[in-house]
Amino acid sequence: MATLSNELKAVLFRENFLDNPRNVLKENCLVIQNFSYECERMRNNSSDVYGASKPVILSFTIRVNSPLHARELYRRLALNGHYDYSILFNVTYDANQRLKDFEDGMVVNGYVVSVEEQYNSLKDDDGLDKQMMLEVKLLVRSTIYMGRERQNDLTSVFIH
Repeated sequence: MATLSNELKAVLFRENFLDNPRNVLKENCLVIQNFSYECERMRNNSSDVYGASKPVILSFTIRVNSPLHARELYRRLALNGHYDYSILFNVTYDANQRLKDFEDGMVVNGYVVSVEEQYNSLKDDDGLDKQMMLEVKLLVRSTIYMGRERQNDLTSVFIH
């Protein structure tokens, strides 16, 4: 298995970061290796969205340094409840390792339906796996997209 990316192009925060955006710690953000989903909505002749979206599966692969970082995802899988997940792109952190800024992102609410692990062969000094990937699948309930229209001006769009 190849060495995974350490670039912070996208991170996953296992809560709705909008509740307290300046209190998101870097240590609680997991690096996303890839993600994919397809969202289909019905539109009328004026291109306005109507009706509920079709069920959407959001798949993402995250890099964790320890199986302990994945414990919450397994707990959510076992409880079968819906939870918030924030995906942020091109994040920066301040000197205190708290979220400073991001380019755009989304908050997804959904159910964890699958968690699969993959380990590589790298070990640290204590013999523990250095890198572990989790492939997670969420059944999406709702999505909030955030993007910039102008510098330092975020716009949120709720997609249900």
